[in-house]
Order: sequence, then structure tokens, then C-alpha cells
Amino acid sequence: MFGFLKKAEVDDAKVNAFADWFLENGDRIIASVNNRMQDRQTMMAVLDEVEEQLALVYRDGYKGQIEFDYGGKDDDWTLNLYHKNKPFLMQATEKIADRISEKHDPKWKVRVGK
Repeated sequence: MFGFLKKAEVDDAKVNAFADWFLENGDRIIASVNNRMQDRQTMMAVLDEVEEQLALVYRDGYKGQIEFDYGGKDDDWTLNLYHKNKPFLMQATEKIADRISEKHDPKWKVRVGK
């Protein structure tokens, strides 16, 4: 009866799927940034794709604007996720950061911020 008052929980399967997808596509993401001066359209398409994948995790408990960015140089890249002090996003961003760091990818680290 009071199911509508239940707080949304972050779906671990979706977090794992995002982490796997992101790391599998990490080289393509990096290439799109490195080639941005020659092919801005591809960089923007890849950026949109990352946002779509993040939305699969976030939309269970957050309907607002998704904020993230990424960048780096050589083999030192960072995905920055912003939680906006929203409890669901705090939990989701921390879980994503944990999953990606558990994979021990030497190129990518994740930072979580407001």
C-alpha cells in the first residue's frame, strides 16, 4: 500500500554493467577525446553514449541532469562523477567508483564530487 514511499535503491547489476561497458570502451573514449580537433562529432557522440550508459544506472532514483566529465593524458585518465548532494546519486557514484577501481584498469580512475 505504501510502496510509493519506498526509496529507490541502486541496482548493482546496472552498476556492474556500466563499469564493464565503460572499461571495455575506455580506449574508444580516450581516442575520441584525443581526436577532438579533427573529429568533434565523434567525440560528442561518444560523450552522449557515456551519458546514456550512466542514465541506465541513475534513472532508477534520479530524473535530473546527469553531470560527469572525463579527461586525461597518456595512460592517466579520470572519470569525474557528480552527486549534487542527492542521496541516490551519492550511493550510485560511490558504487560505480568502487566497481571501476576493483577492475584495476591502469588507465582509468574515478573521482566523485558534488
